[in-house]
Amino acid sequence: MEIVKNRYGVDRVIEKIDSTRIRVMGESLISRGSQDDDGNQTMFDFEGGPCLNLGGKIKYQGTDFKINSITPEKVREESVASVLLEVSL
Repeated sequence: MEIVKNRYGVDRVIEKIDSTRIRVMGESLISRGSQDDDGNQTMFDFEGGPCLNLGGKIKYQGTDFKINSITPEKVREESVASVLLEVSL
């Protein structure tokens, strides 16, 4: 698990679940996303970052992973956002 700061100094927790999945979560009063015509999530943007894009990269413990899918997760806390990323090297 890594904790990184967004551009406002708010923590984002990046957690590797297994070899192909990474979770990114943290406090975010506002988040936005976009989907393609088939309903697949193509972008997720936390308040203050990071902005995650399908085909983009996410760095975890010094390694760049390619984002293959983005799945927003439901969380109980109203001001917390979480996404599950399917990734590859």
